[in-house]
Amino acid sequence: MSNINSDQFSFKNILYSFFIIVNFIKKHFIKIIIGSFTGGFIGLFIEYQKYQDMSYKSEIVFVLEGENGGGGGIADIASSLGIGSPMGVSSSLFSGENFKELLKTKAIYRKAILTKVKFGGKEDIFGNFFLSKSQIDKYEWKNLPSDFHTHKFTETNPQKISIQDRNILDLIYEHLKSKTSITIENPKSSFQTLAVEARSDTLAYVWSKLYLKTVTDFYIDTKTKKSQELLIILGKRVDSLRSALYYTQGKLANYNDQNQQIIFQSARIIAERLQMNSSQIQGMYLEAVRNYDNLKFSLVKEAPLFNVISDTELPLIGNKHSWGPITMIGFILGFLISLLIIYIIGVYKELIS
Repeated sequence: MSNINSDQFSFKNILYSFFIIVNFIKKHFIKIIIGSFTGGFIGLFIEYQKYQDMSYKSEIVFVLEGENGGGGGIADIASSLGIGSPMGVSSSLFSGENFKELLKTKAIYRKAILTKVKFGGKEDIFGNFFLSKSQIDKYEWKNLPSDFHTHKFTETNPQKISIQDRNILDLIYEHLKSKTSITIENPKSSFQTLAVEARSDTLAYVWSKLYLKTVTDFYIDTKTKKSQELLIILGKRVDSLRSALYYTQGKLANYNDQNQQIIFQSARIIAERLQMNSSQIQGMYLEAVRNYDNLKFSLVKEAPLFNVISDTELPLIGNKHSWGPITMIGFILGFLISLLIIYIIGVYKELIS
């Protein structure tokens, strides 16, 4: 019996509270309506801004392929010359989260931003292309001086840029970094998706292609750096042996011309030594040329690659903001805030009186 009375009492309290709230709303109906519509108009204004700020997304699906095997012919050539394995670059730099963090580094972005691109029959530094197409002066940079928007990059080497170039380059880097992402949608797959958002479909398209090319070049250069160094060493060895062979052959020919009828044994020994030196150097030269050619073929075969699975295309479809959600949230927040403010004012007046 006591439980029934308790339930009835709690239900009466709920009804009592409900009627108090209804009476409170009726009493301050005009004020609450004004507050609700104020919140709704603020939400509508925000939605209008978002609707005007249309964005385009460019996506490229690619797969990162490493070396096949542990160096193969390159390692054999290196060991024959007494050099350590040229494919010794730690693969951990390009694996997992390290690879994602590497792609966010300022050095890679700077190199890409200062690269010349060709679009619409015109060639220009991408940084200038970005400033003309991004509309950033109307949004993120609207409070910055006008010389930031009208700046022109002229130097493509990051080491030779001016202080103003570097300042604007860093701002572009921060903006592009927030609009560029690489994700793996399926953890079981090695496919990665490069996504770029921009207010211009042309800008999104050009940046996604340029950024992936810059990353590809950096990846291949880093992975094959020691192999390229070995190729230079072998090239110099081939040139040196060629010069020595030509010199020895010329010296032998001159000696034979001057001593066509050899009588003394000392002269015969000198001729035989020259012939032996020429044969030895010729053998070393041919072996060096063979190793040099094999290294070039192995370098092409074993170099890592970026394979594009799904490329981006123009025109891109714009992502327009849908009307309604923010306006509705504005109405609700305006309604609740109005209730709270009116209630606080009422309590304050009661305390004063």
